[in-house]
Amino acid sequence: MALKLGNFANVPPKKKAFLMGLVCLMMGVGYYYLFYSSASVQIAGLEKKLAELEHEIKQQEVIAKNLPSFKLEVSRLEEQLALLLEQLPNSAEIPSLLKNISDLGKESGLEFLKFAPAVEARKDFYAEIPVSITVNGNYHSFVLFTDKVSNLPRIVNIADIAFSNPKPETDDSFSVNVTCTATTFRFLEQALQETSGGAAKGKAK
Repeated sequence: MALKLGNFANVPPKKKAFLMGLVCLMMGVGYYYLFYSSASVQIAGLEKKLAELEHEIKQQEVIAKNLPSFKLEVSRLEEQLALLLEQLPNSAEIPSLLKNISDLGKESGLEFLKFAPAVEARKDFYAEIPVSITVNGNYHSFVLFTDKVSNLPRIVNIADIAFSNPKPETDDSFSVNVTCTATTFRFLEQALQETSGGAAKGKAK
C-alpha cells in the first residue's frame, strides 16, 4: 500500500527514521554525482598545476641565485674564445702565415723539397689546414725550425715527423730528409657571425 503524505504522521518512528535516512542517502548520492565528482576532478587538476608551478618557481629561484656565477662563467668563456680567435688567422692571413713558416725553415738552414698545403677540414667554428712538408738538412736545423714555429703567435702543430736518407756531412753531423705535416687553423667567419648573432638574440631576450 502506497504511503500518502497526509499519513506520514501516523508512520511508526522506526519507519520514519528509515525513510529519512533513505532520503538523506539519495540526496548525498545525487550531490556526489552531480557536483562533488566534477569538482574533485577540477581540484585534482588545480593541485597538479599548483605543484608544477611551485616546482618551476623553485627552479627559477635556483637560477636567480646562481645567476652571478653563470655570468662570470660566460664572461670567462668569452675571454677564452677571444684569445683563441687571436691565435686563429682568417683566410686573408693564411698565405702570409704559410710563407712565414717557409721562411723560418730556410732561416734555420733547411732546404724545402716539398711544401704542399692540402684541402682544409672544417670543424665547428674553425678549419684545419694541413701542409705536407719535406725538407733536407741536419737534425739540429730541423729542431731549430720546430722551435721557431712553436713560438709563432698563431697555432701551428708539427706532427707525423719521419726521417729518411741520412748522409754524412762532416765527421760529427749528417743531413737527412724530414717529412712532416704542419697543421695550422683559421676561424670560419660565417660560423663566428652565427654564434655572435645567437648570443645577441639571447641577450635581447
